[in-house]
Amino acid sequence: MSGGRKIPEKTLVHNLEDLMKTAAILEIGVEDLPAGMVRSALEQIQKLSMSLLKNYRIEFENLSSWGSSRRLVLYIEGISPVQKDAVEKEIGPPKNVIYDSQGNLTVAGERYLKAKKISEKDLGIQTLEKGDYVYIKRYTRGEKTINVLPVLFQELIRSIRFSRSMRWGEANFYFGRPLRYILSILGKQVVEFEIAKVKSGRKTRGHRYLCPDWIEVPDVESYRELLRRAKVILDPEERKAKITRQIKKVISELQAKGYKAQPVKDEELLDELSYLVEYPTVFCGEFDSRYLSLPFFILEACLRDYQKHFTVSDGKKVLPFFIGVRDGTRYNLQEIVEGNRRVLHARLNDAQFFYQEDKKIPLEKRVPDLKGVIVQEKLGSYYEKTKRLVKLSEKICSELKIQKEIKERVKRAAYLCKADLLTTTAKEFPELQGILGKEYALCSGEDPLVARAIEEHKKPRFPGDTLPQSLEGAILSIVDKIDTLSGAFWAGFIPSGSEDPWGLRRDAQGLVEIILDKKINIQLMWLINESMALYGNRRYDAKKKLGEFLEGRITTLLRDEGVSHDRINAVMRVDKDNL
Repeated sequence: MSGGRKIPEKTLVHNLEDLMKTAAILEIGVEDLPAGMVRSALEQIQKLSMSLLKNYRIEFENLSSWGSSRRLVLYIEGISPVQKDAVEKEIGPPKNVIYDSQGNLTVAGERYLKAKKISEKDLGIQTLEKGDYVYIKRYTRGEKTINVLPVLFQELIRSIRFSRSMRWGEANFYFGRPLRYILSILGKQVVEFEIAKVKSGRKTRGHRYLCPDWIEVPDVESYRELLRRAKVILDPEERKAKITRQIKKVISELQAKGYKAQPVKDEELLDELSYLVEYPTVFCGEFDSRYLSLPFFILEACLRDYQKHFTVSDGKKVLPFFIGVRDGTRYNLQEIVEGNRRVLHARLNDAQFFYQEDKKIPLEKRVPDLKGVIVQEKLGSYYEKTKRLVKLSEKICSELKIQKEIKERVKRAAYLCKADLLTTTAKEFPELQGILGKEYALCSGEDPLVARAIEEHKKPRFPGDTLPQSLEGAILSIVDKIDTLSGAFWAGFIPSGSEDPWGLRRDAQGLVEIILDKKINIQLMWLINESMALYGNRRYDAKKKLGEFLEGRITTLLRDEGVSHDRINAVMRVDKDNL
């Protein structure tokens, strides 16, 4: 049986009600979780609960996981009132010790039965590698589910993992955010347990602003309806559908006014908002059209990334409207729109000022000032990194026999690619680093191919992102990533377990993907040696560890592509150094 905690002594089924299937609910009330944590937690709850129910021999018909930033919910339908009985095998002595050649019990066999307090009918024979062995059939009668769920629910809660966790109360308990309450009911009964000094019960809370009071839930059947009355839509998919319908209505209203507004397509933001709100109401506002002169990526950062607003376009250019989602009803909605407009105007005004001021200084003139921007104490400044990137770019281009004009563009891009870190716009919008570099390079009169390489050197930014399309961008991205990896391993910042604060796994994965995508014929150990040589003191152990780390990324990539385990091993044995 799973889990280390003791389940109460078994309770006999006394009446017909105990034999009827019912439903169970577990709601974990928390302080506000980021949307990404909610999504991950709900996926884990679904998988973990299926596994735990199987391990604890509890049959069920269906599982659902719902939630928002304030609550994580597991809903189990058709749950059996008792565990399945268990039959376990206890392997004993060899068969010839217990039985003679005629199949009769030996003296040792009789002693064995007496010692184990069993009869011969409890024995079975199983063939193992070393021959036939006797085993004892152990029967365990199933407990009432109400007695098992406390242990199961505690194990479930403790098993949920977050990208970043907090610790409070119990010294050994971690969670994404502090627990505030736990609702736990099977049918009409409270499933009683305690975790992190929070006791389970039958109380939940409604919407934070609209119905903030405690709600007592008499049974699982009334749970969803009680929360719906309290302005909480539990299912993220239902909230998402509601947001989508309302956005379509807003677009139709803009079209009716003569604007060639196109339906908003932003699944990522739609998903995020569906996890952040519990009772979504869509609103639309208008901002000053003078801000439309800003590059699209700055407009999008202001609207989408910071304000969580959808942009509106006519298919070619952005229109001066924003679509937002309120967590609440339509009451006082116009004031909400006006408040959002004021905040957005302030941010757009700052962005426009920063952008115009940053354009006044050519990118090339900013490079020497990178001496004052530290990568990390052990790794020096971004100016030192820039010099390494230029040197390594030249070495790789020479090794690959790249045409002279392409090599010069790569070196130029390597010299300029970190300069946008010094712009005020990049400090305000750090996620635009590289994209801003391209924009300011073009404003400074740089070769468009150099500017493109500056943008592409940050790719891929996230799993599934596009890879660099130009050869210049691909080489510079490889150079930047291997320099980051070499520096980190040289300084001892090696990922362990789930800890990877530098995002080195992402860089390693991106490095391998680019090399394979562009079919770049380069030896990994040569690349590591050349890169680490630029850090001065040679450290063989760091090179070896980085080589193994990259081999691991190659294996992961091949496995994700569906390559069999045997083929991966064969490939890695033959020539793991040459991608």
